[in-house]
Amino acid sequence: MDNGFVVVDIGALRMAVPVAEVVQGIATPARLDVLPRRGAAAGAGAIIGLFNHLGQPLALLDLALWVKFGDDDTPRRYRRALIVRADGHTVAIAVDAVRGLHRIGADSITRISHDDDQDEIFHSVARCAGIDGVVNVLDVRRLMALAMTWSGDGRMENAAAATAPLAARPETAPAPATVAYGVVAGSGCGIAFPLADLLELLPAPALDTFQSPLTAGLCLWRGRHLPVTSLARCLPALAVTTDAPTLMAVFERDGLALGVLIDQVPAIRHFAAGADDAMTAIADGAALVHLVGMAGLYARFPERALSRAAAQVTTSHHSNDSERSNRSSHIVFDADGVTSTPIDGIEAVLPLPTLSPGAAHMAWSGAAIALHDLRAAAGAVPGGAGTVIVVRGRYQALGFIVGAVQALVQARAGRLSRLAMAGRGMVDLLTVDQASSSGARQTTYATRDLAQLARTLG
Repeated sequence: MDNGFVVVDIGALRMAVPVAEVVQGIATPARLDVLPRRGAAAGAGAIIGLFNHLGQPLALLDLALWVKFGDDDTPRRYRRALIVRADGHTVAIAVDAVRGLHRIGADSITRISHDDDQDEIFHSVARCAGIDGVVNVLDVRRLMALAMTWSGDGRMENAAAATAPLAARPETAPAPATVAYGVVAGSGCGIAFPLADLLELLPAPALDTFQSPLTAGLCLWRGRHLPVTSLARCLPALAVTTDAPTLMAVFERDGLALGVLIDQVPAIRHFAAGADDAMTAIADGAALVHLVGMAGLYARFPERALSRAAAQVTTSHHSNDSERSNRSSHIVFDADGVTSTPIDGIEAVLPLPTLSPGAAHMAWSGAAIALHDLRAAAGAVPGGAGTVIVVRGRYQALGFIVGAVQALVQARAGRLSRLAMAGRGMVDLLTVDQASSSGARQTTYATRDLAQLARTLG
């Protein structure tokens, strides 16, 4: 039986990694954060930094700092990073190039080192068609156990099983039933989306501006406001750059939808189901296919709440001057109650990143911006589930932490009014007419102008 391996170059070393343990190959992150360590023992000496990948911090290992690959001791500047996973643990390895996927028969893998030294990550070599010489097979589980460096839950509980020779590892349970995926061509790979989430494929529409790092804009779809992204924005390491995608795939789950711009009709293929919250790389002939975990993708787009079918509004016209229509669109969000704010001045809507306890700043657009928590919990600290609305203040951008974004109210679709409330003084309100299964109804939100608040705070 032939096994799939991803073959990479690190200096003079050619290294093969079992495809089942490869998550993704990406360009070397432009920014690496420091992880201070007291000594260079074991794997600590191979950690060259941390980077953020799809909302998860990952350690990047330079194996050349740990294992000598030749006579050249010059520090390397790597172009790619190979993300690997074993037993729920994930880490990235700096590499020079990814040669691609190769099928290697079990009889072409030879164990050379038989001392079973747990401090060694290479013990077997393989003969690979089209490559001169031998390819060193990386033992990913032994790498994890030795380096004690990974992201993810759980522990390496069975070191003996983790470091067993590849050829000696028992077969896993029978393969699960296959799932239908729509596959589009990426940069040297395939990108697959589960068809269970694909609701519609239609020509790419014109988009209204909505400034968010991952969102290309908004469009009106089936009477709902649909946030739209593109492969180049949400999966830049995998996507083929194209100036004008011609199609839009609409994905929906739990009543919330997301549009993704693509430039080809997906091919229908069947694969064993991948993880719902992470990318999964599998072998498909001589190519790699990355199965998109849709729950993980959706989590990066809190603005999907704008597409909620039950939260749409209908435009109303009133001649009564005491009920002024809203001149600009409003975002409706959870904070201390359900609140709306004019969209003017909002620069981004982002998922709340993982922050240290008590953190008062977050990184955004190459700078650190101050955070202000508007959520209802008294003494709430940045962290946990939430959304950050970035607003330009008088001198700098500020981030307001709120709960979920619920809807977008179009300009002139609601009515503004003011009400004197005991203990709160004058409160601005936004009232909208909404259609429901029981007929038309009105919903009123307290209005808080975050742009004005940002100017007050700085």
